[in-house]
Amino acid sequence: MVTGGLGSGKTELLRQCADRAVEAGALVLSASAVWSEQSLAGGVLEQLAQSARPQPELAHRMGELIASCATLRPDHPRSARLLHQLCTTVLELSQRHPVVVSIDDVQFADSVSRQFLLQLRRRIFLSRVLLLLSEWEHSHSLSLRQHAEGNERQACHIRLGPLGEAQIKAMLTEHVGRATAAKLAPLWSRWSGGNRMLVRSMIDDLVAGEAADEWRLGPTAAGSVLAALHRWEPSIPAVVRAMAVLGDGHPVDFVARLAEVSTEVAQQLVGFLDTSGLVLGGSFRHPGVRAAVLESLSTTERAALHGRAAEVLYRCGEDATTVATHLLAHGRLDDEQARWAVDVLRVAAEQALAADDVDAAIRYLELALPAAEGPQRLEVNRVLVRAWWRINPAASAVHLEPLHAAMSTGELAGRDVVILLWHALWTGDHDTVAEVLRLCRENPDVLDVQSAAELRIVCQFHGVDLEPVEVGAAQSVVDPWAEAAHALGQFWTTRFDRRAVAAAEHVLKSSRPGETAPEMVATALLVLTFAGDAGSAEHWCGRVIDEAVNGRVRTWQAFFEVVRAHLTLRRGDPATAFRLASSALDLLPTQGWGVSIGYPAAVLFTALTELGDRHRLEELLRLPVPKAMFDTIVGLFYLHARGHAHLACGRALAAISDFQQCGLLMERWGADLPLVAPWRLDLAEANIALGRRDAARDLVTEQLTRPGIGRWTRGIAMRVLAELSEADERVSLLRKSLELLKSCGDGLALARTQRRLDEARGGATDDGPARRPGRGSVAVLSDSERRVAELAATGHTNREISALLYITVSTVEQHLTRVYRKLGVKGRAELPRDLAPLGI
Repeated sequence: MVTGGLGSGKTELLRQCADRAVEAGALVLSASAVWSEQSLAGGVLEQLAQSARPQPELAHRMGELIASCATLRPDHPRSARLLHQLCTTVLELSQRHPVVVSIDDVQFADSVSRQFLLQLRRRIFLSRVLLLLSEWEHSHSLSLRQHAEGNERQACHIRLGPLGEAQIKAMLTEHVGRATAAKLAPLWSRWSGGNRMLVRSMIDDLVAGEAADEWRLGPTAAGSVLAALHRWEPSIPAVVRAMAVLGDGHPVDFVARLAEVSTEVAQQLVGFLDTSGLVLGGSFRHPGVRAAVLESLSTTERAALHGRAAEVLYRCGEDATTVATHLLAHGRLDDEQARWAVDVLRVAAEQALAADDVDAAIRYLELALPAAEGPQRLEVNRVLVRAWWRINPAASAVHLEPLHAAMSTGELAGRDVVILLWHALWTGDHDTVAEVLRLCRENPDVLDVQSAAELRIVCQFHGVDLEPVEVGAAQSVVDPWAEAAHALGQFWTTRFDRRAVAAAEHVLKSSRPGETAPEMVATALLVLTFAGDAGSAEHWCGRVIDEAVNGRVRTWQAFFEVVRAHLTLRRGDPATAFRLASSALDLLPTQGWGVSIGYPAAVLFTALTELGDRHRLEELLRLPVPKAMFDTIVGLFYLHARGHAHLACGRALAAISDFQQCGLLMERWGADLPLVAPWRLDLAEANIALGRRDAARDLVTEQLTRPGIGRWTRGIAMRVLAELSEADERVSLLRKSLELLKSCGDGLALARTQRRLDEARGGATDDGPARRPGRGSVAVLSDSERRVAELAATGHTNREISALLYITVSTVEQHLTRVYRKLGVKGRAELPRDLAPLGI
């Protein structure tokens, strides 16, 4: 009796024994039992008769007896006599030469053939008959009576265990070098569990150049595993499929339920697979085995199994994410499933959002939505809006209507109110903004303190008057969030103080991507920046972006890449700012930006103006922006930057229109925000370009006489005023401008003033007023020309300058042509080496 697990080499051992017996002159009668033929009476005996063809007389006699047995019930008295005659025939034959009766997988033998084996087993004592049987270890199909018979008399029991690492190494050495065999043997031992069949087929794949790795088996190995699994009764493929679909780590009773077998049978079969080396601790040793099983299923079969697995796991109390994964693989919700699956999918989506897996959350919710009804549908839409908000705000629009309806009936509260308002502000939907604020005013309790604080800042960021809104909790409770919102909100209304800086730091420490309105965090960063702590602002901005990237919150990542570009621009690096703002635009589709598209556009306008890239400025001026943007704070950034782009391109009247619109917006809001757009000073510069010096002076004076003017605004005013002054006074005013701006952290404004001061010093003497710079003076160069000239003078090629300044090679060549002409030189070799660094 040879026993062993699946693929342990039992069949091969029987074959080799039979070959040796034939060589020794024995007659071998062989058969292989299969599960599907257990109901075929005498099926194994027929195979034995067919193998007796070398003895025609014997084959004929056996065939007649077997045919007669097959027509009778096993308990019929004549059946026993016929089987006795059949045994006698075999025993008589053994008197002439030895007889070997070899039966593979005897556990699948039909009842008539089993009766024959029992009789033969009792009668072969002292005969020349060898009964050679193989059986799967842990088989639950073999008759206990047959086991008992086998143990009553002397018998040889051979158990085939798994191959050891040394044996695997020896087998490998026959096909690859010793070093390779020594390297592969430990891995293959772990992957195969010592299963002979699997090791042999892996060697075949290795020789064919399709070796297994940590994740996949070669085609021969995968095919041999599947073939072996399907040789036995349907319960083992069913259990294996259940294990593959459920994945690792599930109890045997879960497997039993999915395979629709008893827990006892499932335990026995999992134990058998463990003995075979394919399974360890209830999990597949190699993921390639699981993959092969799953790939053997049709799409319909696999989907159906996942649907049943979801229900089994749900009934057994598994967590929502595990159940939802199977529902997703099932692909749809049946009517019966929908009763419990919608809530499971929603909970799983919320768990996925908490784990920053936005894509999974959206897949769960979109599967649930068609089957959701009533309150469930509102909940699914609510979470869908939150999920889409993280990666593409425009895509959430189709899910907003149920939230609108819920808001009007008082079913929406807290953060969901802020999200609904945020979407309306982001897309410029002023009617919805007014309606949400009205409902908040009528029912202040819909907002908790933090939501009220966020709502306040979001509205201020977008230029919405919040005065009529009573945010109950925020008004009635002295709360840190309320205090922080009030302090930060000063930035968008009047001068801010140190309380705003402290509030900014607290907000940045407490905010999380996707869970806080980005406008609140952006306000905190801008407060730090304009308070002169640009380094801290850049540090926090970098952390926010890293968290957004790690959390896959693309909306935050895009928005704060623009904030970083803005901070980089203030530091005096327009080339990097242009690159950052451009990459931010690529993260979201244009419609996904809503009214905030003006923010990256504003940074790009300023960067390109500084770089002197008029070609790209003209392209940017054609970028479509929503009309609603011009009623927001973002619109101020945009108009201020676009106005200066017009001014750089010689369109002073267009610039004046943009600057005047900035002023009108602020007057309408009852606010003055020179830190965002110093529109009076902008208008002064435009009037200077038109030669209207008196009007320009009046505008500067008006700005300087306003109450509460800050150092940054005063510093800019000093620079503009210098343009209207005589040479000696100009130098003094520019020095004052430098002194004021040095503490503000605005490297861009500082560089502009420094260049103006250098020009003024170059044209003034102790004896008289300033002279116009003559030919050959560096002061005649524009800012963009001077940047290009500086890099060319230090040995950079045109292509390198193009990459550093983020402008085209053609623009570099145009700038250099003008530089050569103005300085009266023939080429870069004659450029002066004393060009002042511009902070590139």
